[in-house]
Amino acid sequence: MIGKLVVGVLAVTGVTVGVGVVTTVASSDAAVVTRIVDGDTFDATVDGRSARIRLLNVDTPETKDPDADVECLGPQAAARLGELIPVGSTVTLTYDEDRIDTHGRTLAGVHDGAGRLVNAELAREGLGTAVLIEPNDRFYDDVLDAQDEARVAARGLYSPAVACTVPARVEKATSAVASAQHELRFPSPDPAGLDRAAQRTLVLIDEIGAVQSAFTGPRRGLVWAALSPDDDRRLAGSVGTAHADARALHARWTALADETRKRLAAEQERIAREQAEKAAADRAAREAEQRRRAEREEEDRRRADRAAEESRLAAAPPAVTAPAGSEPAPAAAAPAPARGGCDAGYTPCVPVSAKDLDCGDLPGGPYQVIGSDRHRLDADDDGVGCEGNG
Repeated sequence: MIGKLVVGVLAVTGVTVGVGVVTTVASSDAAVVTRIVDGDTFDATVDGRSARIRLLNVDTPETKDPDADVECLGPQAAARLGELIPVGSTVTLTYDEDRIDTHGRTLAGVHDGAGRLVNAELAREGLGTAVLIEPNDRFYDDVLDAQDEARVAARGLYSPAVACTVPARVEKATSAVASAQHELRFPSPDPAGLDRAAQRTLVLIDEIGAVQSAFTGPRRGLVWAALSPDDDRRLAGSVGTAHADARALHARWTALADETRKRLAAEQERIAREQAEKAAADRAAREAEQRRRAEREEEDRRRADRAAEESRLAAAPPAVTAPAGSEPAPAAAAPAPARGGCDAGYTPCVPVSAKDLDCGDLPGGPYQVIGSDRHRLDADDDGVGCEGNG
């Protein structure tokens, strides 16, 4: 019975039993921080000896691997560790089953002066992820719970506002597509502007395609390790939708540019046709006006000729009347009308007359119209009047 009690006490206090010797192994130590190495590693003085301490059950982005680039938020994680446990501060190291790793580092949970578990604080701020390397699992659940808090609050590796994270790359892609969709609501009226928008969408398709390929290609770094299966499905779905939307936008911009070109070409053809029709109508109107003016001028000449003839006849001396009761003088033979008594517009002679003559008033004919046809004898405008008198 006493032997069982001794074994029980030894198990609780953490002892190592040797041959004839019982050695107590401390489960925690005080340490003074001397240097921050990276986000999950620091140097400290423990019991007067220098030791390199590796935080248990948490992994932060790499900054010291000579064969790899500095990872997203790696410098920030190192800086935050320096704020949580500044050089010169005293911390408490709490151990698990394996105390030393293959690199000779001391593995520990680290509590700061306020009693906070630094391993979990880094994960809570999205600067680290929970990692389990058997048999050391003492702090794993605390770190995992803190990591879930960061995921829900979108901090650090889960933040869409930190450019290097996967959520940020997806957010950039979806926001760019949303912006392009908004631009499509107010398209340029210029086909060249529409072509430029289509070209910008092509660039966007390539950029989103690169993000999409990252989900199916090799994944390196804690930015990917931080994602849960649900995170992965959600983000991959978002980037896939953005890629499809970008392709649809490019097709719409291209079609809109083609439609606008056709519409502008049709409008230009319509304007050219209307201008040609107007020019033809203006030309026809000018020609009609010229004909009307010529007709008015011709009518004015005829009226002037008639007025001149009437004035001449009115000025001729009156005929002599014989006295009453006297014998009338014998009629003298009528002399042939002198050319001076002929209307200058006709040949042979048409006597000058104030009366408007027609073909029935004339004994001869036909008459050639050689000037103004003031009596309108040439009814068919062939230059010969009174053809029926011949």
